[in-house]
Amino acid sequence: MQLITRDVPELPFPHDTDTLQVLWCPLDHEPYFQPHTIVHWRKAEAVGHHLIEAPTPDPDSDDSYLPTACVLAPERVQEYPDAYELSTELWDRIQAWEIDFPNPDGWAYGEHLSTAPGSKVGGWPQWIQDPVPFECSRGHEMAHLLTIASWELDIESGKRWAPMEERPLLTLNALPEIQNPTDLMIQDAGSLYLFVCLECPERPVDSISQGS
Repeated sequence: MQLITRDVPELPFPHDTDTLQVLWCPLDHEPYFQPHTIVHWRKAEAVGHHLIEAPTPDPDSDDSYLPTACVLAPERVQEYPDAYELSTELWDRIQAWEIDFPNPDGWAYGEHLSTAPGSKVGGWPQWIQDPVPFECSRGHEMAHLLTIASWELDIESGKRWAPMEERPLLTLNALPEIQNPTDLMIQDAGSLYLFVCLECPERPVDSISQGS
Protein backbone atom coordinates (compact mmCIF):
# COMPACT_ATOMS: atom_id res chain seq x y z
CA MET A 1 0.00 0.00 0.00
CA GLN A 2 1.22 3.50 -0.80
CA LEU A 3 -0.38 6.68 0.52
CA ILE A 4 0.72 10.25 -0.07
CA THR A 5 0.08 13.38 1.90
CA ARG A 6 -2.09 15.14 -0.69
CA ASP A 7 -4.61 12.26 -0.51
CA VAL A 8 -4.46 11.60 3.25
CA PRO A 9 -3.01 14.72 4.93
CA GLU A 10 -4.26 13.49 8.32
CA LEU A 11 -1.54 10.82 8.43
CA PRO A 12 1.22 11.58 10.98
CA PHE A 13 4.02 11.95 8.43
CA PRO A 14 7.44 12.47 10.02
CA HIS A 15 9.22 15.72 9.19
CA ASP A 16 10.33 16.02 5.57
CA THR A 17 8.32 13.02 4.33
CA ASP A 18 5.16 12.86 2.24
CA THR A 19 4.80 9.18 1.30
CA LEU A 20 3.82 6.13 3.36
CA GLN A 21 4.72 2.72 1.96
CA VAL A 22 3.53 -0.52 3.59
CA LEU A 23 5.12 -3.76 2.46
CA TRP A 24 4.86 -7.26 3.85
CA CYS A 25 6.31 -10.72 3.54
CA PRO A 26 3.47 -12.96 2.25
CA LEU A 27 4.12 -15.77 4.73
CA ASP A 28 2.92 -16.45 8.28
CA HIS A 29 5.21 -15.03 10.94
CA GLU A 30 5.06 -15.57 14.69
CA PRO A 31 3.79 -14.68 17.21
CA TYR A 32 0.45 -13.87 15.54
CA PHE A 33 0.87 -15.93 12.34
CA GLN A 34 0.42 -12.96 10.06
CA PRO A 35 2.39 -11.31 7.25
CA HIS A 36 5.47 -9.49 8.53
CA THR A 37 4.97 -5.79 7.76
CA ILE A 38 7.59 -3.15 6.99
CA VAL A 39 6.65 0.54 6.93
CA HIS A 40 8.66 3.27 5.18
CA TRP A 41 8.02 7.01 5.54
CA ARG A 42 9.65 8.58 2.50
CA LYS A 43 9.84 11.55 0.16
CA ALA A 44 8.00 10.93 -3.12
CA GLU A 45 10.96 12.22 -5.12
CA ALA A 46 13.15 9.54 -3.53
CA VAL A 47 10.86 6.67 -4.50
CA GLY A 48 12.30 6.55 -8.00
CA HIS A 49 10.69 4.96 -11.02
CA HIS A 50 7.23 3.43 -10.83
CA LEU A 51 6.73 -0.28 -11.41
CA ILE A 52 4.50 -1.12 -14.36
CA GLU A 53 4.00 -4.68 -13.17
CA ALA A 54 4.37 -6.17 -9.71
CA PRO A 55 7.41 -8.41 -9.12
CA THR A 56 6.86 -12.14 -9.46
CA PRO A 57 6.02 -13.50 -5.98
CA ASP A 58 8.22 -16.08 -4.34
CA PRO A 59 6.80 -19.56 -5.11
CA ASP A 60 6.50 -20.24 -1.36
CA SER A 61 4.21 -17.24 -0.85
CA ASP A 62 0.79 -17.75 0.69
CA ASP A 63 -1.75 -16.92 -2.04
CA SER A 64 -4.10 -15.43 0.54
CA TYR A 65 -1.49 -12.73 1.24
CA LEU A 66 -0.99 -11.72 -2.40
CA PRO A 67 -3.42 -8.88 -3.10
CA THR A 68 -4.99 -8.14 -6.44
CA ALA A 69 -3.50 -4.85 -7.62
CA CYS A 70 -5.94 -1.96 -7.29
CA VAL A 71 -6.11 1.81 -7.03
CA LEU A 72 -7.27 3.35 -3.77
CA ALA A 73 -10.06 5.92 -3.77
CA PRO A 74 -9.99 7.44 -0.25
CA GLU A 75 -13.33 8.49 1.20
CA ARG A 76 -13.68 10.26 4.56
CA VAL A 77 -16.35 9.01 6.92
CA GLN A 78 -17.47 9.82 10.46
CA GLU A 79 -17.22 6.93 12.88
CA TYR A 80 -17.22 6.28 16.63
CA PRO A 81 -15.37 3.85 18.94
CA ASP A 82 -15.96 0.13 18.80
CA ALA A 83 -18.22 -1.17 21.56
CA TYR A 84 -15.14 -2.86 23.05
CA GLU A 85 -13.60 0.59 23.58
CA LEU A 86 -16.58 2.07 25.46
CA SER A 87 -17.10 2.21 29.19
CA THR A 88 -19.65 -0.21 30.63
CA GLU A 89 -21.89 2.71 31.61
CA LEU A 90 -21.93 4.19 28.10
CA TRP A 91 -22.47 0.81 26.42
CA ASP A 92 -25.44 0.14 28.75
CA ARG A 93 -26.93 3.51 27.75
CA ILE A 94 -26.51 2.72 24.05
CA GLN A 95 -28.19 -0.68 24.44
CA ALA A 96 -31.08 0.92 26.33
CA TRP A 97 -31.42 3.50 23.53
CA GLU A 98 -31.58 0.74 20.91
CA ILE A 99 -34.35 -0.99 22.85
CA ASP A 100 -36.36 2.15 23.67
CA PHE A 101 -36.07 3.79 20.25
CA PRO A 102 -36.23 1.05 17.60
CA ASN A 103 -36.09 2.21 14.00
CA PRO A 104 -37.74 0.63 10.96
CA ASP A 105 -34.41 -0.08 9.25
CA GLY A 106 -33.10 -2.04 12.21
CA TRP A 107 -29.95 0.03 12.54
CA ALA A 108 -27.74 -0.65 15.55
CA TYR A 109 -24.67 1.02 17.02
CA GLY A 110 -22.30 -1.88 16.34
CA GLU A 111 -23.08 -2.49 12.67
CA HIS A 112 -24.04 0.97 11.48
CA LEU A 113 -22.92 3.78 13.79
CA SER A 114 -19.58 2.91 15.38
CA THR A 115 -16.49 1.75 13.48
CA ALA A 116 -16.37 1.57 9.70
CA PRO A 117 -15.56 -1.99 8.58
CA GLY A 118 -12.92 -3.02 6.06
CA SER A 119 -9.53 -1.58 5.17
CA LYS A 120 -9.07 1.98 6.36
CA VAL A 121 -6.61 4.63 7.47
CA GLY A 122 -6.90 6.22 10.90
CA GLY A 123 -10.08 6.27 12.90
CA TRP A 124 -10.99 3.52 15.33
CA PRO A 125 -9.99 -0.14 14.90
CA GLN A 126 -12.90 -2.52 14.47
CA TRP A 127 -11.74 -5.24 16.81
CA ILE A 128 -12.73 -8.82 16.04
CA GLN A 129 -11.60 -9.97 19.47
CA ASP A 130 -10.62 -8.05 22.62
CA PRO A 131 -8.75 -4.75 22.09
CA VAL A 132 -4.96 -4.90 22.31
CA PRO A 133 -3.19 -1.83 23.75
CA PHE A 134 0.10 -0.92 22.08
CA GLU A 135 3.13 0.92 23.41
CA CYS A 136 6.31 1.75 21.52
CA SER A 137 9.75 0.76 22.84
CA ARG A 138 9.90 4.09 24.75
CA GLY A 139 6.62 3.44 26.56
CA HIS A 140 4.40 5.80 24.54
CA GLU A 141 0.83 4.77 23.81
CA MET A 142 0.41 4.05 20.09
CA ALA A 143 -2.51 5.09 17.88
CA HIS A 144 -4.35 3.18 15.15
CA LEU A 145 -2.64 3.85 11.83
CA LEU A 146 -4.50 1.57 9.44
CA THR A 147 -6.40 -1.69 9.10
CA ILE A 148 -5.97 -4.16 6.26
CA ALA A 149 -9.08 -6.33 6.25
CA SER A 150 -10.12 -9.54 4.56
CA TRP A 151 -13.67 -8.28 4.02
CA GLU A 152 -14.84 -4.74 3.38
CA LEU A 153 -18.40 -5.26 4.59
CA ASP A 154 -21.33 -7.65 4.75
CA ILE A 155 -25.01 -7.35 3.96
CA GLU A 156 -25.85 -5.71 7.28
CA SER A 157 -22.94 -3.28 7.64
CA GLY A 158 -23.23 -2.45 3.93
CA LYS A 159 -26.51 -0.62 4.66
CA ARG A 160 -24.39 2.14 6.21
CA TRP A 161 -20.86 1.77 4.91
CA ALA A 162 -21.05 0.67 1.26
CA PRO A 163 -20.02 3.49 -1.12
CA MET A 164 -23.01 5.03 -2.86
CA GLU A 165 -21.89 3.83 -6.29
CA GLU A 166 -21.76 0.25 -4.97
CA ARG A 167 -25.14 0.21 -3.20
CA PRO A 168 -26.87 -1.42 -6.22
CA LEU A 169 -24.44 -4.37 -5.86
CA LEU A 170 -25.40 -4.94 -2.24
CA THR A 171 -27.27 -8.18 -2.83
CA LEU A 172 -26.38 -11.76 -2.02
CA ASN A 173 -25.45 -12.45 -5.65
CA ALA A 174 -23.23 -9.42 -6.11
CA LEU A 175 -21.82 -9.13 -2.58
CA PRO A 176 -18.51 -10.93 -3.37
CA GLU A 177 -17.70 -8.24 -5.95
CA ILE A 178 -17.47 -5.55 -3.26
CA GLN A 179 -16.78 -7.65 -0.17
CA ASN A 180 -13.23 -8.75 -1.04
CA PRO A 181 -11.89 -6.74 -4.00
CA THR A 182 -8.22 -7.41 -3.11
CA ASP A 183 -8.61 -11.22 -2.68
CA LEU A 184 -6.80 -11.03 0.65
CA MET A 185 -7.61 -13.42 3.49
CA ILE A 186 -5.95 -12.78 6.84
CA GLN A 187 -6.41 -15.61 9.32
CA ASP A 188 -10.09 -16.64 9.31
CA ALA A 189 -11.66 -13.61 7.57
CA GLY A 190 -9.65 -11.43 9.93
CA SER A 191 -7.84 -8.11 9.90
CA LEU A 192 -4.30 -6.82 10.32
CA TYR A 193 -4.03 -3.71 12.50
CA LEU A 194 -1.07 -1.32 12.36
CA PHE A 195 -0.36 1.14 15.17
CA VAL A 196 1.97 4.15 15.13
CA CYS A 197 3.66 6.18 17.86
CA LEU A 198 2.72 9.83 17.50
CA GLU A 199 5.35 11.02 20.00
CA CYS A 200 8.50 9.47 18.54
CA PRO A 201 9.70 11.64 15.63
CA GLU A 202 10.55 8.61 13.46
CA ARG A 203 6.96 7.30 13.82
CA PRO A 204 7.62 3.61 14.66
CA VAL A 205 4.89 1.13 13.70
CA ASP A 206 3.79 -2.20 15.19
CA SER A 207 1.06 -4.63 14.14
CA ILE A 208 -1.22 -7.44 15.23
CA SER A 209 -3.83 -9.55 13.45
CA GLN A 210 -7.09 -11.04 14.69
CA GLY A 211 -9.36 -13.64 13.10
CA SER A 212 -12.99 -14.48 13.61
